[in-house]
Amino acid sequence: MALNLIRNARMFFTTNVDATTGVVATTGFSATNTREIQVLDGLSVSQATGSETVTVNEAGTAPVRGQRQFNTSLEPVEMTFSTYMRPYFNAVGAGTGDDKIECEEEVLWNAFAAGFVDGTEELIGGNNAAWAATAGANPVSTLTMAQSGKNQMQRFGMIIILDNSAYIVDNCALDQATIDFGLDGIATIAWTARGTIMRNESVTATKSATYATDITFGGSLTGTAKNRNTGASLLANKLSSVALSSISVSGNYGSGGNAAKTFDIALTGGSITLANNITYLTPANLGVVNKPFTYFTGTRAVSGTLNCYLKTGTGAAPYKSAELLDFMLDDNTNVEPAFSLTLHIGGGSSTKPRITVAMPSVVLQIPTINTEQVVSTTINFTAQGLTSSAFDLEAKNEVSISYYAQ
Repeated sequence: MALNLIRNARMFFTTNVDATTGVVATTGFSATNTREIQVLDGLSVSQATGSETVTVNEAGTAPVRGQRQFNTSLEPVEMTFSTYMRPYFNAVGAGTGDDKIECEEEVLWNAFAAGFVDGTEELIGGNNAAWAATAGANPVSTLTMAQSGKNQMQRFGMIIILDNSAYIVDNCALDQATIDFGLDGIATIAWTARGTIMRNESVTATKSATYATDITFGGSLTGTAKNRNTGASLLANKLSSVALSSISVSGNYGSGGNAAKTFDIALTGGSITLANNITYLTPANLGVVNKPFTYFTGTRAVSGTLNCYLKTGTGAAPYKSAELLDFMLDDNTNVEPAFSLTLHIGGGSSTKPRITVAMPSVVLQIPTINTEQVVSTTINFTAQGLTSSAFDLEAKNEVSISYYAQ
């Protein structure tokens, strides 16, 4: 008998799957379609069983009191894991202008927002890529929602290897990503992924001595995977900054009045959540254990909170958090208080490395007051699509996430 320790767990993301079913292949793995993802403690993967209990209820001196239990279905696989946000500079062009910014989680971002087209997608690339790298003297890589208007997203699988066990999850989809910027932590993303089937396989992955060397699969899988980058930059949340300003939507400013206002918000914490709101379909045939066979996306939702102290300013721009509360209380009949919100994670607007989360239009709720030793406030927001200074349900520009590195 051998125990499995979570400290030795390894996770691999792969697009080497069947174009129709999303089932992970057994051969053909390479650094262009499979890579190892560095995950934090808290990795969880499971597939629950749906069941039905039949009972009877009768009168008399000798009633039947038994029951029958049936397994009716397999629920979708649930996976939760976290990754650090770690941009790094890849001098692929050796100074020729093709240098670009990369990160391990770029494949996750791309799968989150890249709609499924024809099953030929690689890790990054193709006409439906959501992640794009801009090369040149000041390279940047950016995630956008432009390709997310699909009922299904990029198909991929997960390979999870423990000490003495290995599991493969087929036909996966990323349901949610939450960026947390608590002051005492490192910038992280908490991911929620789902899949149709989880199966046990005999898989090994031989570690490479250097990052530049691929990982080699063994056992039931053959091929290689791109190795992890252990030297990429980490970002400290305490260096993060926020740019918040009211904007005009349909001629109406979010903070009241007839002019834009800028606000100086010093964070004490908060988070941003991006959600695909995925729903899986499972048959309901009698006499068998039904399995989920496909999924569909729901509403694309981007929302979050900003935590800060309740600071009173001088009445001049940039205004403080107490003035934001005052402006919104005075304007409490405004049905669409519109603001632009940009968060620079790990530094200011020109710092490298950093990650910039830009939301051109958000609707703020009236901030709440938290009566602690130092009075604080919580600002809740929901990102909106925007076209020509008007909220637009069809627009796919609620958020963009840009990575910068030295």
